[in-house]
Amino acid sequence: LSPATLSTDGTVWKPDSCQNCRCHGDIVICKPSVCRNPQCAFEKGEVLQIAANQCCPECVLRTPGSCHHEEKLHAHGTEWTSPPCGVCSCTQGQVRCAPQPCPPLSCGHQKLEFIPEGSCCPICVGPGKPCSYEGQVYQDGEDWSLSRCAKCVCRDGIAQCFTAQCRPLFCKQGETVVRVPGKCCPQCSSRSCSASGHVYEHGEQWSDNACTTCMCDHGEVRCHKQACPPLRCAKGQRRARKAGECCEQCVSSVGSCSHDGVIRHQDEMWQGSACEFCFCDRGQVTCQMAECARVQCAQREELIHLDGKCCPECISRKNSCVFEGNTGLISSNVSEVKHIPEGEKWEDGPCKECECQGAQVTCYEPSCPPCPVATLAQVVKGRCCPDCTAVHCHPDCLTCSQSPDHCDLCRDPTRLLRNGRCVHSCGLGFYQAGAFCLACQPQCSTCTNAHECFSCQPPLLMWHGQCVASCGEGFYQDRQTCAACHPSCAACWGPSEKHCLACRDTLQVLREGSCEDICGDGFYNNQGTCRACDQSCKSCGPNSPRCLTCAGKTVLHDGKCISECPGGYYADVTGRCKVCHSSCASCSGPLASQCTACNQPHALRQGHCLPHCGDGFYPTHGLCRACHPSCLACVGPEPSHCTQCRQPDEGLQVNQVSGVDIPSGKCLSQCGARFYLENTGQCEGQNLDFC
Repeated sequence: LSPATLSTDGTVWKPDSCQNCRCHGDIVICKPSVCRNPQCAFEKGEVLQIAANQCCPECVLRTPGSCHHEEKLHAHGTEWTSPPCGVCSCTQGQVRCAPQPCPPLSCGHQKLEFIPEGSCCPICVGPGKPCSYEGQVYQDGEDWSLSRCAKCVCRDGIAQCFTAQCRPLFCKQGETVVRVPGKCCPQCSSRSCSASGHVYEHGEQWSDNACTTCMCDHGEVRCHKQACPPLRCAKGQRRARKAGECCEQCVSSVGSCSHDGVIRHQDEMWQGSACEFCFCDRGQVTCQMAECARVQCAQREELIHLDGKCCPECISRKNSCVFEGNTGLISSNVSEVKHIPEGEKWEDGPCKECECQGAQVTCYEPSCPPCPVATLAQVVKGRCCPDCTAVHCHPDCLTCSQSPDHCDLCRDPTRLLRNGRCVHSCGLGFYQAGAFCLACQPQCSTCTNAHECFSCQPPLLMWHGQCVASCGEGFYQDRQTCAACHPSCAACWGPSEKHCLACRDTLQVLREGSCEDICGDGFYNNQGTCRACDQSCKSCGPNSPRCLTCAGKTVLHDGKCISECPGGYYADVTGRCKVCHSSCASCSGPLASQCTACNQPHALRQGHCLPHCGDGFYPTHGLCRACHPSCLACVGPEPSHCTQCRQPDEGLQVNQVSGVDIPSGKCLSQCGARFYLENTGQCEGQNLDFC
């Protein structure tokens, strides 16, 4: 996936004919295409043939009209390369060979076409003298590479060499300067990742195993594990995991093959060399060479033979570069930039040559030879390198330029050259590069090279060789530098594992500066941070300060620990307050028979709250008390408090007490003098007037 291309989750595409890629969230997983065995009848004249711009071979009947060429047999309709620069095809037994097609070339005024030694396609060269460089002869205008970051060009018999120009690099907070293999200039990169003993840069991908693909995303490792679908095999098949595959597949139960130390299964086909395909058939391995079908490329396509491929393919020439002239800086402002086709070279002013390769612009500046001793380098308009003119330089100078006092080289080899002056040490704001003192970046107080600061101008802070306004994630300010937090911390205020402000592992919680798996007793989880429970709690949470268990002799009620349960509640065996039965004002348990107090007008009798106490009991202060044994009903505990007698033959001798609502008295076996037993069970007084 190129940096300029974004794909949504689940998108599937083919970067070339033999790769299948799929987007899983942030992770791109590309796997080679698996070619099925086409089951060719080779004994009947069928051959393997790869169709134009395809990956897998097909069975094609070798038609009459095959061709013999350079001791090889080629089928009708196939195409092959013929070294050094030919492309041949077979048509009805006739071999036709032609020069390899080359991209269009248009040489300008006074330019000539020239084919360099070892090349097939011409280039544009000038009419001037050729150059000899390290035993090789180059034509006027022809260039060659010294390394990936340096090249030379022949200019009318003189070899002029150039080095790649790197633009100033200012990384954002959270980025570091990295040198990318194969690239000339350093780049800014987000935080790297460490996994399984390896360090991976931001955006880099790797596979832990056949099922797991991981990616480094701003210092965080993100992995995708392939899920295997359910598998049911038909009769005569068995389950097996093929080499390099994550999921099991159904394979034939007929014998397998061993080839180059890898187990292959019946009817399996795999690629040996670029054009050789091998098959497993009942324990035997046979290999066949595939032929290439003829391919015709469309306009703006180029026939390219990719490494590891059997046949050449048509590749679209869509890449281009965006370039802002005279500055060498990439710009997003379309009105000020040029769009340069892939592979094109151009001069940006008299002393800079640029080229577009792989959608990136690389510009080269000349590496001019130093002027001889006692000469002055003087710039000549329209020329890249200065002329050397005899002059008396300052006594400190071995050579000079611009003026006699501006040294280019120092006479004393122990001195260093800084801004045209020969000095003993570079001093602040400069770094030593060989015999030269070069300026640090403006934000550096001292530096080690052009891209990395050693100390910063206040109030900036040092972070990975860069000067930043504040430390990035995973770092804390230690005087004038940014120091790394403990690996368990995502943010911190010091180096210890007890100095965390946030945890790197999102499943961990922050407890008193440490990252722990759980908060533990006395704490609860408040959005990833452990907060202390109320002092009365033994434990609380998991995500709120409400108590879960209590310390000492306290009981738990409504998330708080209290000395005793409130009215209407009781403490169970776990020390939690539970609600009483609805009939109880207070209780010792959940049942209606476990009341300890009642709501008015009910009264408590043997654990029950009753609207009436019943025979033999009377209510007092919410309790049912037993009457005297002689009373069936009463208003108090004394024998004189009966309101109804227990024995039917006894009479109630009512007390003559004023203010009593309910008549009460003693139960007597015989009513007193001048009283008789009435049907109501009471002793009634006799009326003497009727005696």
